Amino acid sequence: MIGRARAGVLDDPGSPDRWAALGAAFLAHELHSEAATAYAAAGALAEDDYRFSYLRARSLWRVDSGQAEAAALEATGLNPGYIPAYLLAGQLAEDRADLEAAKGHYRTALDRLGATRAAPANTAAASFRLGRLLAGDGYLEEALPLLEQAEALAPESGAIAAALARVYRRTGDGSRARAAAERARSLEHDLMISDPLMDAVNNVAASVIGKERRAFAAEGAGRPEVAERLLREMIRSRPDAADLYYNLGNNLSRQGRNPEALAAWATALEKNPDHVSALINSSIVLAQSGNLDEAERRCLHALEVQPNHPGALSSLGSIAALGGRRTEALRWFRRALEQEPERAGTHDSIAQVLAANRQFADAIRHFRIAVAKEPFRGDYRLGLAATLASTGDFEGAWEVAHEGRRLGVELPADFLGMLRQAMPEPAFR
Repeated sequence: MIGRARAGVLDDPGSPDRWAALGAAFLAHELHSEAATAYAAAGALAEDDYRFSYLRARSLWRVDSGQAEAAALEATGLNPGYIPAYLLAGQLAEDRADLEAAKGHYRTALDRLGATRAAPANTAAASFRLGRLLAGDGYLEEALPLLEQAEALAPESGAIAAALARVYRRTGDGSRARAAAERARSLEHDLMISDPLMDAVNNVAASVIGKERRAFAAEGAGRPEVAERLLREMIRSRPDAADLYYNLGNNLSRQGRNPEALAAWATALEKNPDHVSALINSSIVLAQSGNLDEAERRCLHALEVQPNHPGALSSLGSIAALGGRRTEALRWFRRALEQEPERAGTHDSIAQVLAANRQFADAIRHFRIAVAKEPFRGDYRLGLAATLASTGDFEGAWEVAHEGRRLGVELPADFLGMLRQAMPEPAFR
C-alpha cells in the first residue's frame, strides 16, 4: 500500500490528495515521522484544508508534542467545528502541564458543540476532561454538572464514574459516591471519541493493524461483540496468525465464554506451540476450572521459552495456592516479584498466602504496598482491612476503609457490618 501511495505522488506531485494518501498509508502503519512529512507536503499545497493540519498533529503527537499542538491549533483555525482538534490540543496541553490552556481548549470544544450537544462521544470527552481538571483545582460545584453530563452521554466509561465518585465524596454525598464507585469497578476505564479523520486513516491499513486498532477501540468502548467480529474477519484473511487467535481467546474470555476462549488459545498454540501469552492465559482459565495439572504444565512450558517470565511465575504461584501448596506458592510469587518489583498484584498474592499462613505482619506489609500502588483497587484494600481486623486492629481497618471512601472506593457492606460489630465506626473526616 505504501508503495502504491508513493507511486501516486510521483505520478502527480502537485496533488495534495496524493500526498495525503501517502500520509494515511504511513500513519495507518505507525510510521509517524514519515506521515507528518507527507501531511506537511499536502498542507503546503492546500493551505486552507484543515484535514492535513489535524492529521499532521496526530502524526507528530508522539514525535514532537510542541509541533503537534501548533498543528492542532492550526486545524481549529481552519475548521472551528472539528472537535477532535480541540480535544487533541487539550491533551497536548495537559501533557506539558499547562492545565489552564487545556481547560480553555475543552471549554471551546463545548462552546463549539453548542446547546444541541451533537457528537455525544466528543461532548462526553470534553465535559469529562474539563470537569476532571476543575475538580482537581477544587471547583467542585462547576465540575459536578460537567461530569454528570459526561456520564449521561457515555455511561460505559469507568473513568467518568470514578471521577464522579471522588467529587460526590468530596461534596459529602456518600450514597452517590458509593454507587458511582461501584459502577467504576464494573466498567472499562477508557473513554472513546468520534474522530472520522482517524477512522478513515485506520480503514486504509493494508495489514491487520487498522482492524486490530478498531477491535481494541471497540473493547475499550464496551462493545466486545464488535471486537470479536473484527478479530474473526482478520483471522479469515490471516488464518495462520497465532496472535489473532490469541487475541480472540482474550476477547471471548472477557465475555465469560471460557470454553470458546480455550479453543481459540488451543488454535494459537497449534500455530505456535511456544506462544508464551497463550500458554499463560489459557493456564489461568484451566486453573480456575480445576485442571491444575494442565495449567501447571503450560506455565512450565512458558518458562522454558522465556525463563523468569513474571506472568508465568505468578501464575504458577496461583496454581500452587489453589492446590493448597502455600510454601511453593510463596516461592513462585517471590520469584515473580524479583522480575517485577513494582507489580501490585504480586504483592497482593503474596499477602493473601501469608495471611492464610497467619503470618499477619508480613501480609499487612505486602497488602499496604499493593494498596499504595493501586489505591482504587477495592479488593486490595479489603484484603488489608480484613487482615488488620483479624489481628484486632479495628481502628486501622476503619482507617483503610475511610481512606478508600475518600477516593470513592467503598468496601463491601457485609464486611463493614462485621467491622461495626467489633468497633463502632469512627467519625468520617
